[in-house]
Amino acid sequence: MSRLIITIGRQYGSGGKEIGKKLAKRLAIPFYGKEELMKLAKEKSGYEEVSCFYEEQPINSLLYAIAMNQEEECRGKRAFDRIRKLCENQSCVLVGRCGNYVFKDDADCTRIFLYAQKPDKVNMVTKRDGISPAKAEARIEKIEQERADFHKYYTGETWGRAEHYDLCIDTGVLGIDQTVELILDYLKLRK
Repeated sequence: MSRLIITIGRQYGSGGKEIGKKLAKRLAIPFYGKEELMKLAKEKSGYEEVSCFYEEQPINSLLYAIAMNQEEECRGKRAFDRIRKLCENQSCVLVGRCGNYVFKDDADCTRIFLYAQKPDKVNMVTKRDGISPAKAEARIEKIEQERADFHKYYTGETWGRAEHYDLCIDTGVLGIDQTVELILDYLKLRK
C-alpha cells in the first residue's frame, strides 16, 4: 500500500473520532486526534509557538492574537508544517486540526466530512456523555460554533463546506460501523 492520508472533519455528535479510530485500526495505520497530536507536539521543541493551535485557545480575541504575536498570513503555518512533517512518510488518519486544508494539495489525501441531522447528534451526545437532550443540544451548538470559528481563523475557509472534501457522509443514516465500511469502499474505488 502506498502512503494514504485520511483527514476527517466532523460535526460534534457525528461519531467522527470513533469512526477515525476504527478506520485506522482496519487499515493498520496510525490515528491522530487532538490528544495524540498535542502529545507529539509537546515532545518536540517549540511547542509554545503552536500551543494555541493544539489547545484551541480563544481565537476571537484581538488581545489574544496580539499577545501571541500571530501575523495574519502565518496563523497556522507552523502548526500545519508540523502536521505535514509528521505525515510526510507515513499513512495515517487525522481527525480535526484543519486536516482537509493542511493536505488539500496532497494527492495521497482523502478528505472526509462527517455530519448528522440534529436529532441524531443529540441522541448520540446524550447517550455518550450521559446528559439531558437539552444539555446535549447546547453542547453541540457551542462546540460546532467553536470548530467553525477555529477553522475559519486558521484557514480562511468556511468549515463543513462540501467543496473542501472528497466525501461527505451523514453518519446518522449509516451509523458508525457502516460509515467505516462506506469509507473503505470509497478508498478501494478511488485507487
